[in-house]
Amino acid sequence: MIRVLIVDDSPFIRIALRKVLSSAPDIEVVGEASNGEEAIRLTEALKPDVVTLDINMPVMDGLEALGEIVKRCPTCRVLMVSALTKEGARETIEALDRGALDFITKPSDYKDLFAFREEIIGKVRAVYQSGLRKVKEAPPPPRRRVRGEFTRPPVIAVGISTGGPQTLNYVLSRLPEDFPSPILIAIHMPDTFTATFARHLDALCRLPVKEAQEGEVIEGGRVYVSKGRVHMTLRGNPERATVRYVEDDRYLYKPSADLLLSSCAEVFRSDTVGVVMTGMGNDGSRGIVEVKKAGGVTVAEDPRSAILWAMPENAIKTGCVDYVVPKEELPGLFLKLVSGVRS
Repeated sequence: MIRVLIVDDSPFIRIALRKVLSSAPDIEVVGEASNGEEAIRLTEALKPDVVTLDINMPVMDGLEALGEIVKRCPTCRVLMVSALTKEGARETIEALDRGALDFITKPSDYKDLFAFREEIIGKVRAVYQSGLRKVKEAPPPPRRRVRGEFTRPPVIAVGISTGGPQTLNYVLSRLPEDFPSPILIAIHMPDTFTATFARHLDALCRLPVKEAQEGEVIEGGRVYVSKGRVHMTLRGNPERATVRYVEDDRYLYKPSADLLLSSCAEVFRSDTVGVVMTGMGNDGSRGIVEVKKAGGVTVAEDPRSAILWAMPENAIKTGCVDYVVPKEELPGLFLKLVSGVRS
């Protein structure tokens, strides 16, 4: 059983979350708290597996409580419960920096909450699994020797989900300002969060980072974060590739890593690097196959270093991944790959 502590100053939210989480056969709600101080005390006493933590509360807010919870109960996984606002986005991104693993957006009423039942239960299960080691863990495939030349600085297309903010903070902040390739990112976030997250990355990185806009021409040495709740694709040709957002309900996740990687491969062909990092589910696996078919290079974060291993592990299972490297080696690999451009 996954033991969950619910922390929120709203009785409505506590009752609603309890009903939703208790409906799952593998989840047990072991306690409730209405402020940060109660949360710290109950976390120490109950040792829950997962804490759902509100941000704006009396006595002590969630950001302050988060630091104490992570310090006093390092085995607890924290899932933030955030308002679907720009201010809520800023606070949530800060919470992810401080040790929270993921977040859910706060429902406005019972109807909204039960519509997101599967997402809420899925994320509780996902952050719980992030703290577990598999009994049997297949070693990553050997790194293959791939061609070392591109006709131009390749486009780097990244699919990422749970644990993504922390991983991208690490990887992108270690790339130099003269990095020649454009980097496009599909991260599973609500549309009210992606612009805030892009600004957060921009403040950390030497490369400029922005939320990609419809019709924008992508340029080398820039990072583009997809808007949420919609799919980012590329149109045009390698000399002038533009961003096009599309609606496509065939893809479970919005934005879809599969669709981003596939469209990059369609436009840039062999001058594409497809990357799948931490996250739950299998988004990106089909995209990896398409990049490989186009003659591009494919990369997966080593599942053993990922905050959540499912996305990179499923990509590896396709048999189409060229490089499997831990997070710490991704910046160096990117530099190695983009250095192989024919003059």
